[in-house]
Amino acid sequence: MEVCIYHIAEIFLFEYYENPSEYTVIPRQKLEELREKAGEEMKRGGWVAALQNYDKAQALNPADTQIRLSRIRCCYHLGRLEEMHEETLQLYPYVCTRQEMAAYYRWLGCWYLEKYQPELSECVYRYSTLFAPSEQAEEEIRYLEKALGKKMPSYPLSELQDKLRDAGIPLHASDVTMALLVKAGEEAQTRELWQQALDCYRMVFDLTQDEEIGRRIRRLA
Repeated sequence: MEVCIYHIAEIFLFEYYENPSEYTVIPRQKLEELREKAGEEMKRGGWVAALQNYDKAQALNPADTQIRLSRIRCCYHLGRLEEMHEETLQLYPYVCTRQEMAAYYRWLGCWYLEKYQPELSECVYRYSTLFAPSEQAEEEIRYLEKALGKKMPSYPLSELQDKLRDAGIPLHASDVTMALLVKAGEEAQTRELWQQALDCYRMVFDLTQDEEIGRRIRRLA
């Protein structure tokens, strides 16, 4: 198996979630060429060709969330809603930042809207804004309010979380992923890869505000 994975955070996530028997790291040029081709296809609306290139890119780096998010977008534009939903669920273990978490919830909100569950869709879109503000999410909420003929209730956080929990939707990033990133940061420190260690700890802190991780960041920064 050939991969283009260079950051220790992605290596840890790849090895844990993909569990490859063996793999070889190759130069990143092939991955960048696929990204470029896919991006060009997306610009001209060639969603099938874009998805095909992103499929190949993801095979080279399954831990790359931007590739995964681009594939989800392609599935949406192609009307492959079941595939879009499955890809969104598969994105979750790799989510490492608040922006990525918000994107994950926005695509779930899109799925529930398409499946005629507008109230739950509203809640998921609103929950996404707690991780990162988004005009897209606000527009979707306004659209749903107009369609339903009523304003979305101002749910307290606990009630919003209850609604997501009842639907089986996680309320935060994966604890396993956060633990893997901490281990990756510690391994990076051992190897004196100071910037990669900081990257790992900053991603964890971004999503957890953990005080010990904050102290580690201050010592390295």
